[in-house]
Amino acid sequence: MGGLLDERVVLETIFNNYDTDGKGNLSPIQMQILHGDLRMGGISLPQVMESMKYACIHGSYCEPSELYNLLQEMDRRFFLIQDFRWEFSMIDVNHKDTISQDEAQWFVQTVHGRHFSKKKWDEFVKCRPVPGSPVAFAEIEVMLCNIPNRLDLQSEKMEEEKEREDRMRRERLAEEEVARLKKKRDEERRRQDEEQKRNEELRRKRQLEDEVVIYTDMPDDKKRERRKQEEEERRRREEEEESERLRELEKKQREEEERRRKEEEELYKDVEKLAKDAEEKEKKTKEELDKLKNKGGSDEEAKRLRKRLQDERHRKLRYNLKVAIKSRDRYQLDYNITEFKKEKLEDTDMDLVKAEKILKELLVRDDLKRAMTKRELEELEKAINAIKKHGLEVPLAKELGEASKLLTRLKRLERIRHEILELKQATVAEIRSYQNPPAVVHKVMTATFLLLGHQEKETKIWKSVQALVGKTGKESLKRRCIECKPEKIPLAPAKRAKALLEEFDLEEVRDVSAGAATFYVWASAMIEELEDLTAQKEEAKAKAS
Repeated sequence: MGGLLDERVVLETIFNNYDTDGKGNLSPIQMQILHGDLRMGGISLPQVMESMKYACIHGSYCEPSELYNLLQEMDRRFFLIQDFRWEFSMIDVNHKDTISQDEAQWFVQTVHGRHFSKKKWDEFVKCRPVPGSPVAFAEIEVMLCNIPNRLDLQSEKMEEEKEREDRMRRERLAEEEVARLKKKRDEERRRQDEEQKRNEELRRKRQLEDEVVIYTDMPDDKKRERRKQEEEERRRREEEEESERLRELEKKQREEEERRRKEEEELYKDVEKLAKDAEEKEKKTKEELDKLKNKGGSDEEAKRLRKRLQDERHRKLRYNLKVAIKSRDRYQLDYNITEFKKEKLEDTDMDLVKAEKILKELLVRDDLKRAMTKRELEELEKAINAIKKHGLEVPLAKELGEASKLLTRLKRLERIRHEILELKQATVAEIRSYQNPPAVVHKVMTATFLLLGHQEKETKIWKSVQALVGKTGKESLKRRCIECKPEKIPLAPAKRAKALLEEFDLEEVRDVSAGAATFYVWASAMIEELEDLTAQKEEAKAKAS
């Protein structure tokens, strides 16, 4: 009982010390000063105000009986902020003290988990001075520390449920039953994908939390390596998101092709026969006109036949353009578009617009295939951007998906070459310095030299590997790796190199030697590129036969 009285006396004394104007309550600023004296640095004024809303009846000031609970709430926020600041810095890979709006949403969503309020997030985004701009920690620190209100969440869910029911009811009135069921399946799949993504992000956050203490005590080189891993993870997530987007585009492409097929069956039915009939009629009319000229017929009759000949020719051109659209042949389209324009025909059926669109699609597709065959990064990026620029992502979704995968591999190769180029001599020297190297290092370097054209027997003795690693000039290991072309590597040594590398994963290699890890990544990428080239050649050979 005495301890409780002592605590009340202490709290009352503290309260009176900071109640300088004698109002019998403490304002947010007074509470901020009080807490700052207790905890070095304290918390921001918005955090103080949110704490008062949570712990005080009036929400805008603190009475003596509320001081203890309010200090506890402010302490909770104070310690949470320390952790959240660190996690924010982990996301801020560019060290700009800001993160993207999407990354900020993920951060808040990961912290709040299943209690994350999309509505409140949307309100926050809407109230920002510059929507879409990078987000500073100060903007989201209050939201991160707030305890989600279950009543608000339930109310929000009820509103969302009501909106969903109304929408579905309107859809049932506006759409056919088949379309409604299809949309429902799509929504369910999307929800599952989002749930899976949330779970993955939550797992990653927990993993980061587990590693935070270890990361603090790491030496600088290990921190750089960790940041590199995080950058690789970020790229991997972006690639997965892009793959998902391309899969959706391929799905739309299949639907669009099915719709087009049905449309063409209706619009261009028997156009070949109609085009042939029009050509025969044009020929007969021309023969009649020639006969009339030979007989010396009247000018009126000649004028009538010339008019009919022109009409028949125009009809033939229109049907020929339809045939070209149906065939989707590039050269046929090009020729008939030119003829159509030469006659200055009116595009009553919008066939000219459609034909030009198809021709553009075919030209862009051929450019993309050429770029994929050449496998040059800059040209491939240019071809992919041309598809996006002309709005052809849906009709060329399949080709775009293949090109994007190739682009990802080429960028990876380019990054690896750059890493090899930037590899410090000390790192290479570290590999060479081993007198009795770990098996993982020896095998990785054996695989590397197999791809560079050496026999495996040359690398059996480690001193031979040391000699190869130590060469300089044109024969230096770095230069040879940079200049190595996957298409020049024989398949047999590549298979053997792959077998050696498959005994380990990247993390195992990285834990032993950062330098060996770089060559492990290089060798794996070269083998993967060679396998892809080999598969393409076999596919082309199968098509030719």
